[in-house]
Amino acid sequence: MDTKSVSYQTNSATAYLNPIIVFPPEKDPSCYKKFVQSKNFKYIKIIFFVIILINMNVWGGMLLFISVGAADKSMPDEQTRKMWMEIDFQIINGLISIIIIGLTPWRIRDLYQLYQQKYRDELLRRHKYTNNFIWIQSIIWSSIINSIFQVGVAICTWSTNMDNRPTWLVGILGGISLIAGVFATVAQFILGRRTKTKEKMQQKFNNIV
Repeated sequence: MDTKSVSYQTNSATAYLNPIIVFPPEKDPSCYKKFVQSKNFKYIKIIFFVIILINMNVWGGMLLFISVGAADKSMPDEQTRKMWMEIDFQIINGLISIIIIGLTPWRIRDLYQLYQQKYRDELLRRHKYTNNFIWIQSIIWSSIINSIFQVGVAICTWSTNMDNRPTWLVGILGGISLIAGVFATVAQFILGRRTKTKEKMQQKFNNIV
């Protein structure tokens, strides 16, 4: 690991080296990076996720109502209820897959750069929510696990129908994917908040001094 990018801090209590990242100077951003960092792209992302969220609530709510029997009057036939539950489940799985599988190329890029020395600085700049390299490794691998098991859920769902689908397998794959995704998301959020808090405290201290 490049000493310009990472320094090491010894923890006397646990007697291991904890890599603490020191960010190198940032290069001029490309046109793609400028667009990604622009306000227009942020608005596009917000609109996209709002549309996904609305659809998840609508179709998820319909699936819930059918499951608890709230739609028995409009769907008295058991076969009709099963058909609409299958439609709801397929749509919800498709919406989740759009997000998770859609992010897979960038997650693979992060995993590749994680073990390629020449791309390490670029990777560290993107993961500024923490200065601990071990946490970055854990989050990247959790994201990869999330994508892999979601692909498994999609394959099981789209290659079978409601009569012969192994529900237990879909449940296991979906559960592991969910746990990995939640861990990566929550870890990034908490670490990012801690980093921002430390930066604000350091800035206040510098202003006082």
